Amino acid sequence: MRVALVGARGHGARHVENLLRLGHDGTATFVGVVDVAEVDVPVPSYPDLASLAAELHPEVVVISSPPGTHREAALRAFELGCDVLVEKPAALTAAEFDEIRAAAAERGLVCQVGFQTQGRGSYRRLCSLIGSGALGDISGIGAAGRWVRTDSYYERADWAGRQGEDGTLVNPFAHALQNALLLADVEERSDIAVELELFRCRDTITADDTACVRVTSEGAPPVVVAATLCAATSLPPVVLVHGSLGQAVWWYDDDKLTVNDHRMAVPPSVDLLENLVRHRLTGEPLVAPLAAARAFTTVVEQCGKADVPLLPARRVGERVVLDGVDEVVVRAAEKIATFDELGCGFGR
Repeated sequence: MRVALVGARGHGARHVENLLRLGHDGTATFVGVVDVAEVDVPVPSYPDLASLAAELHPEVVVISSPPGTHREAALRAFELGCDVLVEKPAALTAAEFDEIRAAAAERGLVCQVGFQTQGRGSYRRLCSLIGSGALGDISGIGAAGRWVRTDSYYERADWAGRQGEDGTLVNPFAHALQNALLLADVEERSDIAVELELFRCRDTITADDTACVRVTSEGAPPVVVAATLCAATSLPPVVLVHGSLGQAVWWYDDDKLTVNDHRMAVPPSVDLLENLVRHRLTGEPLVAPLAAARAFTTVVEQCGKADVPLLPARRVGERVVLDGVDEVVVRAAEKIATFDELGCGFGR
């Protein structure tokens, strides 16, 4: 299938590498890119999707432009008759989500969201364990993220650190949130209750860099995701599944899964674009369909509207450190508790 890329810089560079790999494998043909700046790619570059489509006729469009452009780019791609793989967050509000979903359905097209960790073999194995009852009754899903981000992280793009387009749960730890919602089986629900605690440790940004969210829905285990970009030490994000027969610990970036401290064998991972192509050719189910990002989008929208108070933090060179936060985010995931309930000193 003929594939075009919108946004070839930043994370888009990874899509360039993947498209070249898929071209070499004969899975897809990388026909061109759309970018407002000059980019060093071995395919033609265009200033907009319409001009690219008029000459190159893509069948799939991969969207890796800034979050605020996703809605317009996806709708334009559907108008041109293209299926879409859009980076997360696919939409910034529930209204945008519904608009994108309706546009795809109206034209018989599909939209996959760039939650690549849903393609991990460890994710499929964990879902199987939960579904089989191997972990017993699930009492909660927790996730903890501890990363260090320097000043350059917020200087890389105009939208970085901007509330409504960026934020701990919206972008860097979006996978932690989405994975937890999936494992709780609330990903398509619109009736979720959301408790948010958002904070920032930099006065140069408007989005949060430290966050805790609890998501509850009738008949489902509660979800708590706590994360920070102001950690003392960067560590791989982790998802905890608390069951009556044991605990599963999933390091989704590392494709590693343990159950009761026993390392589990996992099947191979699935590439999202390859999966989309096979979906069109053979009917293989999509790994990360747009419909499964409904609850995630609800949280994203609320993050864009919430108060984000400034916390006192310690500057260490090009980064800031929120003392004590490393331990607090882990405790929140373990206890399925909010910052405030843990009495950490910076909860509400």
